[in-house]
This record gives sequence, structure tokens and C-alpha cells, in this order.
Amino acid sequence: MAPLPGSLEWQRGSSHSTVLDYHLSMLQDTARMDSFRRAINATVKPGDVVVDIGCGSGVLSFMACEAGARKVYAIDGGPVIEVAREIAIDNGFDDRIEFLRGWSLEVGLPERADVLISETIGNTGFDEGIIAWSFDARQRLLRPGAAIIPQRVRMWVAAAQADEDHALVSDWLAPELPYNYAAAYRRAAKTLWFADFTPNNLLGQPELAADVDLQTAPNEPIISAGTLQIDRDGELHGMACWFDSMLCAGVTADNMPPREDTSWSHGFLPLAESLEVSAGDRFSWEVSVSAAGEQWTWQLDRIED
Repeated sequence: MAPLPGSLEWQRGSSHSTVLDYHLSMLQDTARMDSFRRAINATVKPGDVVVDIGCGSGVLSFMACEAGARKVYAIDGGPVIEVAREIAIDNGFDDRIEFLRGWSLEVGLPERADVLISETIGNTGFDEGIIAWSFDARQRLLRPGAAIIPQRVRMWVAAAQADEDHALVSDWLAPELPYNYAAAYRRAAKTLWFADFTPNNLLGQPELAADVDLQTAPNEPIISAGTLQIDRDGELHGMACWFDSMLCAGVTADNMPPREDTSWSHGFLPLAESLEVSAGDRFSWEVSVSAAGEQWTWQLDRIED
């Protein structure tokens, strides 16, 4: 099927209003923008070549130019990159930024870069594929010893009570539905959802599920396991998950609950059926995440004393 003309592709293929709203929310996240600006200013040196994977509206590429980058290769697979081109022209950065539309795994560069910036930190840390992008960039796009922003990402999990979010699973069994939707229910129970949690949603203390150094991490899945203890009576609907990250030495970013003044949400890994729990109950958990962030599996089982 031939691609749609530019304006039609933007409108039909990408839900342009949603895309613009999404990128505006990130620009308005002052803590997020400030953290990345500080990391870029501390990392990019005058004359550096920079590659920006998942450039979106181009804001981090613009920051790299202001920090002294000689050349920035800005890569994004979505049509928002066409907006970024126009913004670069309007702000006088177009002479130093080359926009490349496509997935970074499929893009080649005429020279190796000194710095990688990849704001593909998902709501859980790893659901946007930052491990795979960073690994491939280290192999093909960066010079040896190149700097990477972020340097490190960690993911945390906690037992969660989330009635409304779990309804995205359980409502597929609602008796008022016109047909048998058990197949959708089974899929929903195996889907990573996004939610906004507060400490009131958490039934116990979080546990570290992954600690990934993106400067050295292999292109392999995250596989982790542990034990969660329930600290108060309630109803267990699944696991909440979130991230913290080190962008560079001394500069961090996170979405730890409560989610205040941040454009990131949290991850929700649901149980198929909720469970009544009491303080002192313990659950074993397992989580597996592909390097590309697309495939998630998890297990949460009560430990019987």
C-alpha cells in the first residue's frame, strides 16, 4: 500500500492531535526538561557529534546544539519528526541538525557520534525499548567510549490495589456484554497497562526489579524475581512498576509515586483475578521484559506458610 501524502499521513496515520498533546505534555514537564538540560550541558562538549534517538519534537537536539554540538543526528520513526524539522528552522538550529525518519536500528550515520541521547525511558523504564536502542547504537553509531544519556535505569515493583485500573481486565467478563469476551479478558490479563498510582495504592514496600547500566548492557531480556510482603489488609490487583534513572553523574529523573508534576505515568501488571490479602501475607513474583520492551510476562503467587 502506497504511503499517504504528507498531510494525510499526519492526520490519519498518527492521530495528530494525540501526538501533539503528548509531546506538549513532555515540554511542560519542567522537572523532566530541567534534568535533561543539566545532563546535556554536563556531557556535550563543543564540537561533539550527537545522536538523539527518539527525538520527538526535537527539544533534546536543540539543547545539544546550545551545549556546543557541531552536528546532531535526530532520529524518530513517527511523523512528529516533520514538525521537529520546522521547529528547528524556526529556532535557527537547522544548520546543525540532520533529521532522519525511521527506527534507529535501520538508520546509518556517515560518522560515529560522541554522545548518545535517548529519551526513550518508558513509564516502567524499559517499555519503550531503551535497552535495544542503546545496545545497537553502541555497536554501530557511537565511537568507543562515547557518553550515553541516560547512563543507568532501574525498575521497581510493588503490590498494588487498583480497582479502577483492574476493571480494564475484569470488565471483559461483565454479564451485560452481548457475547462471550473471555478471549479479550485473557489478553487483557497479560497486557502491560499504564496507570497513575499514589502511595495509597501500594500494599507494601517496593522491591528493585532491574538495574541496567546502558553503557554496557547486552541486548538481552530483563529476567528478575523476588518476594513482596503485604503491609496492610486490602485487595491485591497486581503489581505497580516505575523507574528511576541516572542521566549522568549527579543528575537523576524518576516517576516514583506519587506522580506529581511529571508527564510519566506508571506501569500496571494485573492479576487475572484480584485477591483478598492481609498484613503479613507474602507473594513471590517474577517479571520478564524483552530488550525491545514489547514482550512482558509476569507471575505473582501467594507464599503459603
